[in-house]
Amino acid sequence: IGVLAGIALVAVLFWPAGSSQKVKTMYEEAKALYEAKDYNGAIEKYNLALQEAEKRFVKTEVIDKDFKTLAKFQIAICYSKLAEEGDVANYDKALQIIEEIYPTATVRKHQEGIVYLWGHILFKQEKYEESEPKFKELIEKFPNSTSVENSWYAIGRLNFQLQKYEESRKAYKAVLDNFPNSEFKDDAQHLIAQSYLLEENYDQAFAEFDRLNTEEYKNYPDLQAEASYKAGYCLKQLGRDDEAIARYNTFVTQYSGSDYVTAAYFDLGSIYAKQKDYDNARLNYELAIQNTKDMGLRAEIQNEIGRKYYEEEDYQNAIVAYQKLLDPEQNPENLHLLEAKVGISDSYFKLQNWPETITWYQRLINEHPGETAYIPYATFQVGEAYYQQKDYENSLAWYQKVLDNYPEEDIAPH
Repeated sequence: IGVLAGIALVAVLFWPAGSSQKVKTMYEEAKALYEAKDYNGAIEKYNLALQEAEKRFVKTEVIDKDFKTLAKFQIAICYSKLAEEGDVANYDKALQIIEEIYPTATVRKHQEGIVYLWGHILFKQEKYEESEPKFKELIEKFPNSTSVENSWYAIGRLNFQLQKYEESRKAYKAVLDNFPNSEFKDDAQHLIAQSYLLEENYDQAFAEFDRLNTEEYKNYPDLQAEASYKAGYCLKQLGRDDEAIARYNTFVTQYSGSDYVTAAYFDLGSIYAKQKDYDNARLNYELAIQNTKDMGLRAEIQNEIGRKYYEEEDYQNAIVAYQKLLDPEQNPENLHLLEAKVGISDSYFKLQNWPETITWYQRLINEHPGETAYIPYATFQVGEAYYQQKDYENSLAWYQKVLDNYPEEDIAPH
């Protein structure tokens, strides 16, 4: 026994002694490196401090009651920051540390920080179902935490991403009700409105977008511009056309530089087309096109104009609109040519102009032979047009082409 005691005494005497001051200095240096955004340097320094803290005679209570947990928590934060800078693999390193230290963490402030960081990292990894319980744990266990506001906002965002809009709205409402001066206030109100819009609940969406058009949100002009447009859009979807027209006209005057102005003019055009007010329809459609220099967007708008006229059964104006897409000066990128030719062909068919119907469907077949989704249909329509002209010989020949070339198509039995 005496020999063993002697060996133990020698081990203690020769075990390297540490320095409490050295640990404190390293810890402070690590914090400074973190503030300087040198996260790798901070991690290295925190690890050195932890190594020094393991040596005998070192007392770390002067730094923190549970220094080991604190230092490792700070390392996890550093890994999270490195992940945000681009190397997302560092999120897993942070989570590994969090899962190690949380079960044994005893200091309440540490527990609070660890839980929030846990939820934050899972959110960043888009593991929304796993992150929500962490944010809720923080709210329940640490109701006075400065991270409660962020947690509610994160719950709102993750549920919005999951398309669980009712849960999303509850969380955003918690932000608005409990934190009236929140930095997330504008975003929370906007996403409440947007969630109703995505659900096609236009009545409620209109009311929520209108809340943004108040003095309370005057410091967010871009958001107010979007809300003003979308309030008008909701009225349009509700069929409250005259109110929508008034809203859109106010919007394009008040927010003439907004990215939504083009859409507002287009919507005005579609409302007027529906009302058979073709002068105002043409004027606003033209303003929509003039308001953008993006040739691709111009072509898309022109195609939509043709479609809108077709839906309103105004086939003559649909033809005029679609013809503009075939003009290389107006559509230099040759976009939506196929849709235009289909629209023109179908419009002539609706107008019972059989010679033009035949000409345009044949042009479609000849100029777009690879468009297998349209060719069988166009071939059948040529047969129909000949049939309507009582040219049964040509009609039969075109019907036979459908049977011979496209026997598996749904149109063949007709």
